[in-house]
Amino acid sequence: MHFNFSTRTYWQSLGTACLLSCMTLLLTACQQGKEAEPQTYYVDSEGMLVAKDAPSAVEEALPFSGSDVAETTVDDHGAQCIRIVGDQRISQPDKVTEGDSCFIVMSKKDYYLYVYQPQGGDTVMLARYDCCFSRNKGQKEREGDMRTPHCSAVQPFHITQIADASTWEHDFGDGRGPIKSYGNYFLRLETPGHKGIGIHGSTNNEESVPGRASEGCIRLHDDDIIDLAEHYAYVGMPVIIKAEEADDLPFEIRAMKKQQVNRLRHLNPQNLETNQK
Repeated sequence: MHFNFSTRTYWQSLGTACLLSCMTLLLTACQQGKEAEPQTYYVDSEGMLVAKDAPSAVEEALPFSGSDVAETTVDDHGAQCIRIVGDQRISQPDKVTEGDSCFIVMSKKDYYLYVYQPQGGDTVMLARYDCCFSRNKGQKEREGDMRTPHCSAVQPFHITQIADASTWEHDFGDGRGPIKSYGNYFLRLETPGHKGIGIHGSTNNEESVPGRASEGCIRLHDDDIIDLAEHYAYVGMPVIIKAEEADDLPFEIRAMKKQQVNRLRHLNPQNLETNQK
């Protein structure tokens, strides 16, 4: 086959264009691959995410869960609430040593309540439960703002009462009237500046755990509040409730690594739902 000059020039130009196009696609793919590499975060002493080279960096953060684990907004008896995939309960009461030294840490970001205990210069995770927080995010400011208060690790809240709540009822104003809502126990918390906050069950509201639907208290599944109250809780027990922006505390990361704890939910704070959403 013979080509004239213009034909040869056409095919040469086309070949060059295809080569350049392939090189562009390859370069783009490489760049996207670099951008997709997960960024390494560290936490400071209060569990806030910081850069690796930050002066306050203490411990390397654990990897975040995938995009398939995310908060979902649903209608709950006429109110907009948040649901998220549930996880397995962990409870190891046989590992509790003598003395009232257990303490609670709650993650408003990842919807977990953990029980820890210092043991032999280390910290051991004894229990983990799914939990439900207030309908609105953020620090509690006043009565009726539908927020759960949070605190620092150095100034925790405390349990002041372990009450039998098996007959307690509450009217949520959603048309159901007064209904049993607290499970078997109400662990009343001392939260300076605010009253009536506690950890309790979720009778008639089990589907809300884990997620956000309460008026400010912390809900567990009914079986879990029994497990917590009867195996770990005591009056005076320290309770740390972390802000939505906070990640794991350094000792939590070390405990999870050492005990090889797997969990479904470890959300990147940048991907959380907001009150406005």
